[in-house]
Amino acid sequence: MRSQTASNDDRLPGALPSGVTRRLLKTHPDSRGDFTEIFRNEWQESPLPVQWNLCRNNPNVLRGVQVHARHWDYVCVIAGELHVGLRDLRPDATGARATMVLLTSHQLEILVIPAGVAHGLYSPRHSTHLVGVSHYYDPGDDARCRWDAPELELDWPCDRPDLSAADLRAPGYHAFVAAYLAAKADHQRNV
Repeated sequence: MRSQTASNDDRLPGALPSGVTRRLLKTHPDSRGDFTEIFRNEWQESPLPVQWNLCRNNPNVLRGVQVHARHWDYVCVIAGELHVGLRDLRPDATGARATMVLLTSHQLEILVIPAGVAHGLYSPRHSTHLVGVSHYYDPGDDARCRWDAPELELDWPCDRPDLSAADLRAPGYHAFVAAYLAAKADHQRNV
């Protein structure tokens, strides 16, 4: 699926997994530059971010694919572009199961990714993005999958991306889903 276009509303239409939202951000330019609010608590009915991270990407970098049983991600590209692959692993979810979204710094927006939606971020050129997270890092809440697993149904715009050591070791889709379901069950037991 190609990137979605803006509507008259501040949200972007299109087939996304349930709970995933894209919000166009309003930039206020003046003679000195511009100002953009990237996040307001009132925009979302989701867990609030507890931490924001800055990520700079070299060309041809793919981060993920990963899924979290507990925490949500909030992604905003501030320089360059990211192709975001999304795959909904929640058994009871509605909406699209798999889709690709293009985020660019030319049209600032925030992409909200709920727990249970697997995601990978591909940068074809140098890019910088912010990631807010609703919970602090917990290795038990982070399952990974091979980026090119056919079951993800993601059409990446690359053939041989640069991957981290953890992403190079990532298991196939079935082990990935099993790890996510185990983490989700563990989280539900501890709530």
